[in-house]
Amino acid sequence: MKKIRFIGLLLLAPVLLQASNIPTSDSLQQILDTVQGKAKVLLLIKLSEQNRNTSVYDCKQYYEEAFQYAKKNNYIRLMGRSDKSMGVSCFYWGEMRDAFRYFKAGLYYFRRGGDKKGQSDCLNDMGLIYENWAKFDSAAFYYQASYNIEKALGNEVGEATSLINLGNIYFYHKDYHNALTNFYKALKKFAGAKDQNGISMAYNSLAIIYTQIGDFNKALDYLEKAKDTYSKTGDKRKLSRVLNNMADIYSGHLKEYRKAEILYNKVLSIKEELGDKEGIALVKCNLGIMNSQMDNLQQALKYFNESQAMYLKTGDKSGLSMVFQNRGKTFQSAGMYHKALKEFQKSLAISKETGLKSFTINNYLGLLKCYAALGEYNNFNKYFNLYERSKDTLALKLEKIKISKLEAKYKKISQPVPKENRTAVPDKATTGQPPYLLLFGLALAIIVLILVLFLYRKAKKEVSKYKIEK
Repeated sequence: MKKIRFIGLLLLAPVLLQASNIPTSDSLQQILDTVQGKAKVLLLIKLSEQNRNTSVYDCKQYYEEAFQYAKKNNYIRLMGRSDKSMGVSCFYWGEMRDAFRYFKAGLYYFRRGGDKKGQSDCLNDMGLIYENWAKFDSAAFYYQASYNIEKALGNEVGEATSLINLGNIYFYHKDYHNALTNFYKALKKFAGAKDQNGISMAYNSLAIIYTQIGDFNKALDYLEKAKDTYSKTGDKRKLSRVLNNMADIYSGHLKEYRKAEILYNKVLSIKEELGDKEGIALVKCNLGIMNSQMDNLQQALKYFNESQAMYLKTGDKSGLSMVFQNRGKTFQSAGMYHKALKEFQKSLAISKETGLKSFTINNYLGLLKCYAALGEYNNFNKYFNLYERSKDTLALKLEKIKISKLEAKYKKISQPVPKENRTAVPDKATTGQPPYLLLFGLALAIIVLILVLFLYRKAKKEVSKYKIEK
C-alpha cells in the first residue's frame, strides 16, 4: 500500500524540481556587487536557491533582498519569480502552508505582469500542494488550469508535465487506465521535445503503474532507464525517487531484503543531505514496512514512529494514513489485534476523508481480519460487506488495466472514432442489444406472426363447418 504515496512524492513536476547549472555560491557572491537591474534580482534568486539545502536563514535573506529590489524597481514579473522560488524552498522544507502562500503571491504577480508561463508554473505548484494535502479534486483543478495555459502556449514539455500530474490524480483514485493513458501521452510529448529528464519522469510514472498490476520486470526496466539518466545528470532528488521505487519492488514484492535495504539507505542519505522532510518520512515508513516483513517488530515500530512524527510536522494526511495502516498490519501480523484495530480505524478516518480508495479498501480488509480473529462477528460482517462492495467496483478497474497493458504493448493510445467516420450501426447504449440479436429477434417475430395467421385461418375454417344457417 505504500506505493500510493510514491506518486505524490516521487513524481513531482519538473516545473517545481527543475535543476539548473548554477555556479558556486562564492563565485556568485563575488559577482553580486558588480551587477545591477534585473540581472541582480536573478542572481539573488539563484543565491537563495543555492542555500536552500544548506542554510534556511541565508535562503530567506537572499529571497527577501531579491523581492525588495524587484519591488523597488517595479519588476513585477521578477517579484513573481522571487515568490515562486521561495515557495519551492518552503515545499522542500515541508512548510506547505507557507509554500502555498508564496505560490499564490507568485501567481498574482505573474498575472499582473502578463507572464503566462509563470502563471502555469504557479498553478502547477499549487496543485502539488493540494495533492500533498490529499485534496485531489482541488489538485486536479490547478493541474488542468496549468495544462490549458501550456496548450495555448504550444509548450509540449509543459503539457506533458501537466499530463503526468493529472495522471497522478487518476492513480490516487485507482483509475489505472486513465493514469497510464496520460503517462504514455506525456512520454510521447517528452520524446518529441527530446527532453531526457521528462522522458525519465514518464518512465518512473509508468513503472509505478506496472508495479501496481504486478508486472515487476517491466517496472524495473523503466526504473533502470530513469536511473541511468539521473545518474548522468547528477539530479539527486529525482535519482532518490527512482531508487526508492526500486527498493519498494525488491522489498515488498521480490522479498530481496538485502538489495532493498542498500537502496533505502542510499535514498535516506540523499534525502537527509537535501533536507527533504517529506522524503525522509516516506523512506522511514518504507523501512518500517520492510522490517515488519522481516518480523523485526521493535525496529519496524521505531521507523513508523519517526515517520509519523515527520508527517505530523508537514501536515501530510495521506502520509499519516499510510503510516497508521502499515503499523496496523504490523500489529495484526504479531497477533496484537486490539492495537491493530486502533491503527486501522485512524487510517480509515483519513482515507475516507481524503478519498484514498486503495487505503480505504485495505483498511476494511484489515478490520474484518482483526474482528474475525477476535470473534466479533457483527463487526466482521459489517466490514466484510463494505470490503466486498469495494472489491466489486475494482472488477471493472482490472479490465481497464488489461486494456492499458495492451495499449502499452503496441505503444498506441486508443482514440474514439470521429462521428462522421463511424459506421451507421445501432448503438449498444441506445438499443441495449447487439445488432445480430435484434435481427434474430425480428425474424423470430415474423415467423410467430405467420404461424398465428395460419392457425387463425385454420380455426376459422373448422368453425365454419359447424356454423348453423339462419
